[in-house]
Amino acid sequence: MKKIRFIQLTIALLVITASAFGQNNHKKSIHISSARFATSLVEKWITEFNKKNPEFDVILSTNSSDSAVDLQFIGPPSTGTSELSDVIVTYTGRYVLLPITNEENPLLQELNKKRLNSKRLKELFFLDDPLGDFTNTSKKTDEKATIYSGNQSSSFANLFALHFGYTTADIKGKKIAGDDIYLNNAILKDLTSATFNHLNYIFDIETRKLKDGLALLPLDIKKGQHEILKTADIDQTIALLEEESIPLIPVGNMGFAFRKEQTEAKEFLYWVLTEGQRYNHAYGFLKTEADHLAEQLRAIEDPRYASSN
Repeated sequence: MKKIRFIQLTIALLVITASAFGQNNHKKSIHISSARFATSLVEKWITEFNKKNPEFDVILSTNSSDSAVDLQFIGPPSTGTSELSDVIVTYTGRYVLLPITNEENPLLQELNKKRLNSKRLKELFFLDDPLGDFTNTSKKTDEKATIYSGNQSSSFANLFALHFGYTTADIKGKKIAGDDIYLNNAILKDLTSATFNHLNYIFDIETRKLKDGLALLPLDIKKGQHEILKTADIDQTIALLEEESIPLIPVGNMGFAFRKEQTEAKEFLYWVLTEGQRYNHAYGFLKTEADHLAEQLRAIEDPRYASSN
């Protein structure tokens, strides 16, 4: 009797093991690329998605040119989808650029008295306007400050320049190689310097305050808006920019490109748009705009995709 029970137990274990092995071999696979500045948020999306969808095997890559990528990250303007054909672009969040300096910059006192409006900001960061909107004749702050910007195709310099009607070649000063996180290091070593960077590079995501040694350059905006930025609190800043559009503050879309036939990619994106948005703020990103969100959900649920769902 014991021998029979042992044999039955062994068979049962073999069936369970074979079943589990079969399930693992049939997991749905998704390869996702991400830029460095968004990696923490993308990792969070993957973690939370997998908790509810264990049948997926989601692999994250920081190499956007990886041929195996199903969801290609789309960030600053020049990181487009020219190498892909027949693709859908779905935006899953927004990022914000703010101008910053060293908190010990002796020019800050002068800037606080006369904050940066559009003309003064352009004079500070850009060479003479090729369209003739201004000629840089200032002999004060803009000539005393050293401007730092990134020089990679994925740098935020692309959005910053385009937002104000320029190209990256029009940005003054020194170019820093590597990821834009290194711009912070540059201005911390140079008191009379300035740059611009994304919220989660400027703010400490844990404390929600500006990183040590950094200060926001004062912008000539509405009093209420100025007071909120002056708090140097990332959550108040995000709340403000989700409610109001401020011309002096560039905001860019980020998301993913994928081919229409990639069913698994659509399943992940649908989850990000419906449930994953709740994590954007924690990592320094704005949510996708409501109208845009609804439009993208309709596109993913379009009857044309019914056969592949």
